[in-house]
Amino acid sequence: MSTSKEFNYSGKSYEAEVPDTLDLTDNAALAINGMCGTIDPDLDYLPYGIIHFKDKTPHMWHLGTADVGCVAKYAEALPFMRIMSGSKQYLEIEAGVKKSMLERVDDGLYWDRYDPRRPWRCSYNDSEARYGKGNEKEDFCIPSHAARMLRAVLSWRNVCTEPGLDDVAGSIIRGLRRIAIDRDDYSYYPEKGGWTEATCYPRSGWVNTDEAESEVAGPEGSILCYHGHQIYGAIQWYEASGDPVALELAARLTRYCMKPKFWGGIPDPDYNAKSTTWGKASDDSDNKAASEQIWHGKPDPAYTAGSEQGHWFSHFHNKATGLRGILAYAVAASDQRAMEFVRRAYEFTLTQGIPRLGWINCFPGAEVPFANSCEGCAIADITALAVRLSDAGVGDYWDDVDAIVRNHLIEQQVTRRDILERIASVNDRGDCCNELAEGQVCWDNVIERSLGSYFCTTKTNSVTDPHLWGMVCCTGNTPQALYYAWEGIVREQGDTAQVNLFLNRAAKLLDVDSYLPYEGKVILRNKAARRISVRIPYWVERKEIRANVAGNSVTLDWLGNNLVFEKLKPDDVITLTFPVKETTSSYTINANSDKEQVITCTFRGGTCVDISPRDEAETSYPLYQRDHMKKDKAPMKTKTRFVADQTVFNW
Repeated sequence: MSTSKEFNYSGKSYEAEVPDTLDLTDNAALAINGMCGTIDPDLDYLPYGIIHFKDKTPHMWHLGTADVGCVAKYAEALPFMRIMSGSKQYLEIEAGVKKSMLERVDDGLYWDRYDPRRPWRCSYNDSEARYGKGNEKEDFCIPSHAARMLRAVLSWRNVCTEPGLDDVAGSIIRGLRRIAIDRDDYSYYPEKGGWTEATCYPRSGWVNTDEAESEVAGPEGSILCYHGHQIYGAIQWYEASGDPVALELAARLTRYCMKPKFWGGIPDPDYNAKSTTWGKASDDSDNKAASEQIWHGKPDPAYTAGSEQGHWFSHFHNKATGLRGILAYAVAASDQRAMEFVRRAYEFTLTQGIPRLGWINCFPGAEVPFANSCEGCAIADITALAVRLSDAGVGDYWDDVDAIVRNHLIEQQVTRRDILERIASVNDRGDCCNELAEGQVCWDNVIERSLGSYFCTTKTNSVTDPHLWGMVCCTGNTPQALYYAWEGIVREQGDTAQVNLFLNRAAKLLDVDSYLPYEGKVILRNKAARRISVRIPYWVERKEIRANVAGNSVTLDWLGNNLVFEKLKPDDVITLTFPVKETTSSYTINANSDKEQVITCTFRGGTCVDISPRDEAETSYPLYQRDHMKKDKAPMKTKTRFVADQTVFNW
């Protein structure tokens, strides 16, 4: 099996005076701290699953099968965070993660092997109540985890020169194809195939090969989430290698994931399983009650469009995992129906929250603590869908990307040490870890190590008392949104550049300095572009835009929604100016329910600078503390900018 070698994160660094405004490279560098700081080097470089902030001594613990499955998310994301930021922090941890993960691959699958140090590995949420305890000493593979491993391997290919990585990728594709169950023109992984999680494949083979009855099966309340990663990873490998097995697998799984039985429905506000301890390892029966509460819905009302339009009623991240896979296949195979399906599902999703805030209600109607909240993983998914749908020509969703990134993506990240310390100081020592195994819990310097991780769920205005925990899946998945947006700020081809977002970015052809939201000013510092096209956000009044090139005012040259600047020379400076109006809008969430609430947001351009109502509780982590952004002059700073030798497009 391939062994770990040095990563190649080469690039150019230089000092520049820039506006002290949103720079996604800062968030990327912090995300590296949050991911690698919450990894346990003493346990095969597996991450802790839960970060618990609501305690006198914040702590984190390993969680079921999630550590082996979600470490692959970290491995996939870390190269992209380094391409963005140039950070070399924790390189030794990243190398350890890679080596440990590669050692888990054999016979074409990524195994969660028996380890007496991990007695928690055979349980996830309510899995024991659903599937029984199983053979605790048998190795197993969760196919979606194997697909995440495949994606990690393909991520490493961009920054490593190991020829053996291609062999690993090809073997995983064939392993996933080998264990898939074929029916007619589609394939699937059986929900009750083993134990520990849905679709668990024991080393001894499937226990049951029946097809899942509905989407809301399994401990995640979803079957799509156990298939979408395989589609996405298969298409990535197909595009890299042309492997026909990968394309066939993706096609068959896509047809399965688009079945009407997995879509449609609405929340059922009258159903209540009365669970209060979701996620507590010691009470599996109560976890099952919580699971039923979250995932229980009822049929669509009369005259509603059919489920083939891709609408959903619960746990959006799991649906979006399927959608991202379907979209990847649709683009690769030029499947117009699949592409339309994803577009309709995406546009429906925007009605389930406040899209201008980037906040999606991922768990509508439930009675568990994280009901009616936005999941970090889902923010990554909706960002990725918006970027890739735009790239595919299905629509122009760059303003959606801008709204998500400037607002809830940034707010979902754990950044405020002072607030976490305050929350810890007003809490007692909890009992959530009393029954956990030796070696499962870490109490050491957790706040510092977790800065840059992501809260699992948030309300519109705060992270409230029951939500004060980070989770391994969100910490590994959400950083992808940073890369999708950052890569999309500037696109380069030859001597032509396309600017899609008014966000700070250093690139090979030009640098972007954004003074938003303080000032309506964006400066493009040309390096080597002959032609630059600049997409203008919807909220900018076209008649108010002024442009200056190399000190001279110029007549605006429009091509659709883009300003075009041609015959540029190195070191030309393009300055765009326009008014930034402060506006206030109100939005109703959870309408016509006992959770109905009106949220009032104040925006400067696309940035939310104030929100009401406020959460002033000392046990809450408030969001949108942005009074400083209401000033009319952007602060400046000197920053080390980094331009990687290689940027990965179409991830």
